Amino acid sequence: MTADYRLQALENPTVVVQELHRAHSSGDFPRFVADHFARLFESPNAFNRIPRLDVRRPPESHGDRSLVRFRAMVQDTSLSSEMYLSKFPDGSCGGWGMYETGNGSSSSSREVDYANLQECSVLWATSVPAESNWCAEELNGSNFATGPTQVLARSAPVSQRAHKYPHADAKHVGVQVKLYDREGIDAYKATDIVTFVGILSYEPCSLDQTTTSVADAPTLHVLFSRRHTPALLSRPFPRLARSPPDIHNSIVDSPPSVTDDHAQVRDELIKWIATEALAGDQVAAEWVVLSMISRVQSRHPPLLPPSLVISRFPPPPPVPSTTPSTPLPTPTLSAVLGLLLPLTHTLNLSLDTLNQSQFVPESKDEDLHAGVLQLPKGTVLLVSEGGVREGQLLERGIMNVRALQDIMTAQTLSYVFPFSRFSFPTDVSCIVLSEGRKSTFFKTDLNIPLRTPTTPSAIAGLYKPADEVKLPLPDKLAAFRDLIVGARSGKVQVSDATSEHIQAEFVRERQDDRSLTADDLIRRMTVSKLYALSLHEPSLTVEIWQRAKAFDDQRRAMAAA
Repeated sequence: MTADYRLQALENPTVVVQELHRAHSSGDFPRFVADHFARLFESPNAFNRIPRLDVRRPPESHGDRSLVRFRAMVQDTSLSSEMYLSKFPDGSCGGWGMYETGNGSSSSSREVDYANLQECSVLWATSVPAESNWCAEELNGSNFATGPTQVLARSAPVSQRAHKYPHADAKHVGVQVKLYDREGIDAYKATDIVTFVGILSYEPCSLDQTTTSVADAPTLHVLFSRRHTPALLSRPFPRLARSPPDIHNSIVDSPPSVTDDHAQVRDELIKWIATEALAGDQVAAEWVVLSMISRVQSRHPPLLPPSLVISRFPPPPPVPSTTPSTPLPTPTLSAVLGLLLPLTHTLNLSLDTLNQSQFVPESKDEDLHAGVLQLPKGTVLLVSEGGVREGQLLERGIMNVRALQDIMTAQTLSYVFPFSRFSFPTDVSCIVLSEGRKSTFFKTDLNIPLRTPTTPSAIAGLYKPADEVKLPLPDKLAAFRDLIVGARSGKVQVSDATSEHIQAEFVRERQDDRSLTADDLIRRMTVSKLYALSLHEPSLTVEIWQRAKAFDDQRRAMAAA
């Protein structure tokens, strides 16, 4: 029977809502609908049968009032709420895009019972910026969609409301989302990642009240939703052993075992990153690994991800071109990060980018325009200064630099409104590539100089295109991802014995070197915990502390040389 209900929901969700309304006697009907559909599609196989809404299956490829799932970033929560008639005079169901047709016997607005007026919240959501392809494929699951959705599938054009996507020139989907279930409604925040499941239609958008030429917006009437954590994907910490896919254990339901090859996988990961993206510099690659797994662990007290600059990073070689606007090559490290991380974005800086782009979200005519830095929590941001040349940094450029510095220093991003600005928390780890001894624009927590390659071919290798990156074997790449994603969600405990050792050691060192401060101790603790996480060690031992401390001392000596 459940299979029949599920098939009916996939084919005609509107009818299912109407039938639920007829069977519902009292209580919170939107909550009842949400619970029903959530149970109906609770299993992964059932959930994956819901057709996807994304850039390959844009709104126009789905039929009117189709059931779809849309994994999205909440971009704007400031849209005006709407009132809807939850029950029409003839007793039929309202809401979820169902309106009176006007040809019934009770269509007169004079017969409206205002007790049936309910409120629905409206927000704007977009495709998830910075989401890597492999992460999207894993979250999408198997494709069970059939019929016209597949036949008509094509790449989405740039949205008519492209200003609401952080990277407006990129293909994406933007949707007006209507939420009827009031439970937890205030918990939706900008940059949250949520999978909305609902009925797709086209309706006027409240953002377009000042214009008359914009078409109706694709609108998703939400039946239920699933929130995602900043990790986006789930991996165990410590890492578990992977069984070969072609080998079936004769013991049924045998639990996976914790693997003990973390150090080996870690070393292989560092070597691969160094070989493919950093001209063989394994020290710099190891610091990149620590940056990849860093995240906001606490705000009170502040335990924030340390920002890293890879200094002495050669600029891209000249590109022969007849047009002055040819984009500079992107560092190969960008492609490598995309193969390893669920969420990563590359920001190629130039004076034009800084002076002309909008880095922070800004409200204009009661419409929140996205900023380049409006990214989901859990994103690793690669900032390349290779395109910066001599010139003047204008007021907007100065404000953009300040906005990115605020993310690095305090993990906050300002949202600008007509008469005010407010800072909202972020969780974006930053890696900066700079040609000089330090970043041109930013004060970073950590500085590791690249062992600069000397040959033109080696320098060109820092900017080779993504299709020239040599991939590890699939099981090895999966192990790399398990290590990184698991470490990002892991926690490290510090025993009393280790804590006492660290404090006593710091007191002794400070007696010999009065320049040491509490900031040095905080940095060492941060680095040592990241070091332990990268080894998938849930406890910070004295041995790991000493190794991490020596590793950081080596970095400081290299940066000072």
